[in-house]
Amino acid sequence: THYSFIMQHLSAAASTRTTIQSVARQRMQRCYSAVMVEDHEIALVQKYAQEKQTRVSLQSLLQKGIATTERPVDNNSSNNDADLDIISDDPTFLRAHNNTRSTRPQPQAQQIANSWLKQPQPRPLLQNNQSRSQAQALQEQEANLIQFASFLHSELPIRLAHRIEDLEHVPLMSQLPSVISVKETYLNSFRELVSHKPIETIEDERAFAAQLERLYQNHSSVLINMARGAFELRQSMKDNGNYDNDNDDAATDYVHDFSLMTDLHAFLDRFHASRIGIRILAGQYLALRNSNSAATAHAGGDQNYDYVGMVNVRTSPYEIVQQAIDDATFMCARRYGDAPEVIVRGRLDLDFPYIPTHLHYILLELLKNSMRATVDWNLHQNAAAFTFPPVSVIIADGRDNEDLTIKVSDEGGGIPRSHIQRIWSYLFTTADPAVQEASLFASEDHSIDSPLAGLGYGLPISRSYARYFGGDLSIMSMEGHGTDAFVHLRRLG
Repeated sequence: THYSFIMQHLSAAASTRTTIQSVARQRMQRCYSAVMVEDHEIALVQKYAQEKQTRVSLQSLLQKGIATTERPVDNNSSNNDADLDIISDDPTFLRAHNNTRSTRPQPQAQQIANSWLKQPQPRPLLQNNQSRSQAQALQEQEANLIQFASFLHSELPIRLAHRIEDLEHVPLMSQLPSVISVKETYLNSFRELVSHKPIETIEDERAFAAQLERLYQNHSSVLINMARGAFELRQSMKDNGNYDNDNDDAATDYVHDFSLMTDLHAFLDRFHASRIGIRILAGQYLALRNSNSAATAHAGGDQNYDYVGMVNVRTSPYEIVQQAIDDATFMCARRYGDAPEVIVRGRLDLDFPYIPTHLHYILLELLKNSMRATVDWNLHQNAAAFTFPPVSVIIADGRDNEDLTIKVSDEGGGIPRSHIQRIWSYLFTTADPAVQEASLFASEDHSIDSPLAGLGYGLPISRSYARYFGGDLSIMSMEGHGTDAFVHLRRLG
C-alpha cells in the first residue's frame, strides 16, 4: 500500500513536471509553433539575435564593396538595434572591425573591406586593367565576389534573427495570420542561410547567389503582408467592440487612437527600416554580381556605368518625377476617369547618386495622395467640376544646400490638424473598408495595380525610405486649401 502510494505520488510529480515543462515550452514558442519550429531552432535564432549587426558604409557600397564596421550596441536596451540597419558614412559611427564573432567561423572581415575599398571606380575589371591578363582580372573579380558573398552569409542570418525575435514579441500583432506568414518567411530564409556551406570557391559563391536571389524574391511580399496584418488588427479591434461602427467617417472612427500605440509603432519603424537594410545589402550584391557578369561577357559593349549595383550615380529627380507622374495619373484616371495636371519646376537638369526605386516609391505615394485629394475635394465643392487645380512639384538644389529637396503641393482641401500625427501611423487609413480589402490581394509591395488609396502604409514607408539615408519627409497642411509635402534627400557618396 505504501509502495503504491509512493509510486502514485512520484508519477503525479513527474506528470506535473512534464506539464510545467510543456507549458514553459509552449510559452517560449508562442507563435513559433504556428510555423513548426523546433526548440533547437528557437535557441539558434536567439543565439544569432544576441550578436551585433555590422554597419556598412555608403562610400564603400559606391566603391563596389562593403566596409565591415560596427558601432557599440547596448544589448540590454529595448531598442538596441533600431538604427543599426541605417547605412551611414558618418565617420563618428565607423571603426575597424577588429573583433571576431566567437560562435561560428568568420570570413576574413577586414580583408573583405580592404579588397573592395581598393577598387576606386565602378568599372569592369576587364576594362580597368587592360595591362593585366584577362585571366588575372577574372581571378580577382571572382575573389571579390567570394568575399562579398562570405560577408552576407555571415551577416544576413544575424539581421534575420533580430527581426524574428522582434516578430516574436510585437504587441497585439504576433498572432495575426499575416504576421505569422511573415515570420515563417524570415524563419525559412534563416534556416537556409545558416545551413549553407561556407563560401570558399567560386562554385560555392554561385550556389549562394542563386539561393539568395530566390530568397530575395520570396521576401518581395513582406511589406504587403505586414500591411495585411495592420488590417487584421483593425478588424480584430472592430470585432471586439473597440471600433465605433456608428461613425461613417473612416478617418475618425477609431475609439482607440492608433497613433498613440508607441510600442507597436516603434516596432514597425524598426522592422521596416531593417527590411530596407536587408534588401539593400542583398540587392546590391546581386546587382553588382549581375553587372560584373554582363561586363565580362561584353567587355566592349554598352554597359551602363551610371549604376553601381542598385545605386545610380546620376539619378535624375526630374526623370523619376515624370515616371511617378505617369504612374499616378494612370491610377487616378482608372479610379475617377480623370486626373489633375502636374507642373514640374526647379532644377530639372540635376542629377545625384541615389537608389531610383526608393525615390520613385516616395514620389509616387505623394503624387497619388495629392491627385486623390484634389479630385475628391473639388468634386465635393462642385460635383459638376470638369477641371481640377494642378498639382505642383518643385525640385530645389544649390551648391551650398545641405539636402536636395522636392516639394509636392496640391489644392486638395488639406488635412485637419488633429490628423497630422495619425497620417504617420501604419494603422491609419482613410480608404473605404471595401478598398482596403481589395488592397489585400496585391501580390507585390510596389505595384501600380494596387488601389489609389489602400492599407495606410504609403506615407510611413515613404518616410522610412527617406530617413534611411539621412533624409526626411514632412507634411505641412492648410485645412480648407491644400497640402505641401517636402522630401529631403541626402546625396549618397
